[in-house]
Amino acid sequence: MTETAAYIRASINDLYPPEEVRALVRLIMERVCGLSTYQLLLGKDKDLSDTERAKIEKIIQGLRAYEPIQYLLGIADFYGMDLKVTPAVLIPRPETAELVGHILHDYQGQAPRVIDIGTGSGCIAIALAKHLPGARVTALDISAEALAIARENARDNQAEVTFLQGDILSEDIDNALNHKACFSSKENIVSFEGKHSFIRRNTLFHSNETFDCVVSNPPYIMEKEKTGMEANVLEYEPRLALFVPDEDPLLFYRAIARFARRHLAPGGRLYFEINALCGEATRSLLKETGFTRVELIQDLYEKDRFIKASL
Repeated sequence: MTETAAYIRASINDLYPPEEVRALVRLIMERVCGLSTYQLLLGKDKDLSDTERAKIEKIIQGLRAYEPIQYLLGIADFYGMDLKVTPAVLIPRPETAELVGHILHDYQGQAPRVIDIGTGSGCIAIALAKHLPGARVTALDISAEALAIARENARDNQAEVTFLQGDILSEDIDNALNHKACFSSKENIVSFEGKHSFIRRNTLFHSNETFDCVVSNPPYIMEKEKTGMEANVLEYEPRLALFVPDEDPLLFYRAIARFARRHLAPGGRLYFEINALCGEATRSLLKETGFTRVELIQDLYEKDRFIKASL
């Protein structure tokens, strides 16, 4: 093991389980020092610059305070992409990547009109835009900070997504969005045969617009579940993206289902990531809202984690 890797390990070994320590060491060595896992296995090391040394020290301090490594590095891996993350957005999870996989499987070879509600870092919208050529992808969030990060992620990953700001819980969401400017992640579209270029103008979301796919990973953790949560999630990730009241855990699902009823095109589908404790309740809600084909899907850990529904 290299001297630097050994130092990192010794600095956090008392706070994290061995497997997590190994993963953290690999991430830091790769992101800060530029050494791959293969190079580490070969025992490679490098002379650290003052900047690299200071950055590693800061990361170790953060890890010892249980700050998520993704925030400390400023980057999260998601579906083969590097996404910028800050405490303004939820860190993308493997379960959400599973949700993307289900959608890509269902729309393979198609170019659907998609809206991602509560986009956060933009992870779902950007992955769908990149892997469904020709898809028209829109992403909505209430947070201006989150949207700024999502737009940056879309530009960095060369994905064309239209972002707009609005509150899905607003009873006047359609009219509100109809009067809000939304911003494309790809404002400059260049040249046909090198002779012409034009600017993609800001467009508007119209209250009668329809989509083939509505997808959301909304807040779904009940307040009473806090006692079982890890400190790095509870203390650092945005509460706005995590929690719902105990007395109304399906708050966002109800609003999004109603939105989907108004805006899904014939044959369109609604996809949710859900709280495993609320699988049957969420399925019942969708049936009551008018969805007739509602499928509860388990994740890789055999927990109720996703719902797919159509009218």
